[in-house]
Amino acid sequence: ETDGTLTPYDLGMGWIVSKKKEDFIGKRSLTRPDTVREDRKQLVGLLPEDPGFVVPEGAQLVNNSVKLKDVPHFAPPGLDGAPIYGRKASPVPMLGHVTSSYWSDALGRSFALGLVKGGQARTGDIVYAPLDDRTIAMRIVDPVFYDKEGARRDG
Repeated sequence: ETDGTLTPYDLGMGWIVSKKKEDFIGKRSLTRPDTVREDRKQLVGLLPEDPGFVVPEGAQLVNNSVKLKDVPHFAPPGLDGAPIYGRKASPVPMLGHVTSSYWSDALGRSFALGLVKGGQARTGDIVYAPLDDRTIAMRIVDPVFYDKEGARRDG
């Protein structure tokens, strides 16, 4: 789920950053304008509208229910830049993508994790994953799906 562009705050793990230490490696990076933007991609949980469907990892997430065949595909750089389908249309703005997706016996349904722009503030919102044969609606939820209180861990 993570790469070098994410901060503990993007992962909902701000509690791990020490407030007591005067300085530590990486502290300056956490205060840079780019790392405190509200529209940064943040880790979220995703519940597909169809609980039996496991959304492919890497699926793009958008605001509107669109069919992938209706999304304009532009020619690679160096060509004329015209849409392949002969239409002039704006590309659909991507909000993020699915980082992992699984079936869970414990939950009795599929679930996914993803990175979504401003994701932590979007809890409860619906986003869409346009796929080749359908578009899947997914609700943004907390990324912790099981044992949120930690009772299993704590015995």
